[in-house]
Amino acid sequence: MRDLLGARAHFGADVAVFVTTTRFSRPSEAFAVEHGILAVHRDHLGLWNNGASLQSLLGVNGSGQGDRRHRARWKKTYGT
Repeated sequence: MRDLLGARAHFGADVAVFVTTTRFSRPSEAFAVEHGILAVHRDHLGLWNNGASLQSLLGVNGSGQGDRRHRARWKKTYGT
């Protein structure tokens, strides 16, 4: 996240988007929101892939990750 923030400043980008197929830690998600980085986790990636605009994802940035079943599966698989 910090590298992306630095690259955004260095190149003068209007938008910084960090995409992952997993989930963000709470501190990294908070860092993204604080610094205007769009943090696209697996559920938002699915929405984006199905046609949601990046603009619409800005409204849910930092609002949590995944439904209860997804979090339970993730915790069972990875243990954290």
